[in-house]
Amino acid sequence: MAKALLFGGNSTPQTLTGGGIVNLGTAIHGFGCTCCQKTIDLTNGGVVLREGGYYDATFSAVVTNSEAGYVTLTLYQDGVASAVITGSEAIAAAGDPASITISGAVLVPRCGTSTLTVVATASAGNPTVNSISDKVVKL
Repeated sequence: MAKALLFGGNSTPQTLTGGGIVNLGTAIHGFGCTCCQKTIDLTNGGVVLREGGYYDATFSAVVTNSEAGYVTLTLYQDGVASAVITGSEAIAAAGDPASITISGAVLVPRCGTSTLTVVATASAGNPTVNSISDKVVKL
């Protein structure tokens, strides 16, 4: 059984000139507390993990691009890109939508905290994240 859960999202389109950090939105539902704070929370556009252990993180987005090319989403933990939690989709023509889901496990060291962010980049043009949903579970 999960020890904590966060479900959140952002349905406001975000055009990221040259790529950048996606605002993950606000918490919609969740449970779990650590020291009178939520174990998992959305703060300043990122997911804050306030307790050591393993977490399962899933981010699903609908994206477009200002030009044909690839849009890539990459999970960052404390400012460092994950080598394996990344996903990319081809955009055939400017404005065409695509869905990207990235998912994987992250580790927060014992007695530590961590922040997860998602970065969108494009092979050409400027990516737009039309909506994104976030689900993070402490295992």
